[in-house]
Amino acid sequence: MSIAEHNNLLWLPPYLSDLLTVSVDGQADDSTVAGMNLINSAADRWLTGQMDDYTYFELLDHHGIDPLAFVGEVEDHMKLLIRRL
Repeated sequence: MSIAEHNNLLWLPPYLSDLLTVSVDGQADDSTVAGMNLINSAADRWLTGQMDDYTYFELLDHHGIDPLAFVGEVEDHMKLLIRRL
């Protein structure tokens, strides 16, 4: 179940790229933390047109994130926001 379907709350972060951030737990190794930082930085570059779709989606896939599901979740959330406005 997606965030958009799970509740009726409308949430929009201060920066749109925040919707595409990932996090790791405090026990993550340095390599995992570096991957998280890379993915979060790439989200901002992708949304500002500094990175193409292919590169962003390949980066997500390389780090074990299904790009279509991940971005689709954000898309569902944005559609919910637009319908409610």
